[in-house]
Amino acid sequence: MEKSFVLIVLLFAALATGGLIVNWIGLGRVMSRLSVSAYVEFHQHTNHTFDPYMPIVVVGALAGGIDLAVRYGIHSISGQLAAAGAVCYALVLTMTLPTNLRINHQIESWSIQNPPQGWAQTGARWIRFHVIRTLFSVPAFAVYVLAAMSSR
Repeated sequence: MEKSFVLIVLLFAALATGGLIVNWIGLGRVMSRLSVSAYVEFHQHTNHTFDPYMPIVVVGALAGGIDLAVRYGIHSISGQLAAAGAVCYALVLTMTLPTNLRINHQIESWSIQNPPQGWAQTGARWIRFHVIRTLFSVPAFAVYVLAAMSSR
């Protein structure tokens, strides 16, 4: 198998997982300490940064994992590891669409000066779902690395 393809899949997976981890550990902690107006403005700006980027790397990681599973052979250890990682990235995507992405669109429409009642609950809901999808992403990346290492 082409090593360059495996490296590209690992790059997409690393970017997807890394982006989720940065949002959780770095930005999420900052966001929880901001005033309401600063929170809304910050969340809106991070949406502009991450919303165009994350679908590309998550879908790329998912598609790449499916391709690796097929190339390695689904009955091999490497193929099964790649398939397990692809399932995890599929769960990340499946969770993101009805929860985090929907909340991002909702927050995008908020007024920075006058956010709606319940803004804190919405933010807390976003972070809860974000943590869960990040926790699916980390093992996905790890099993992709193991699949690549065990394919030799």
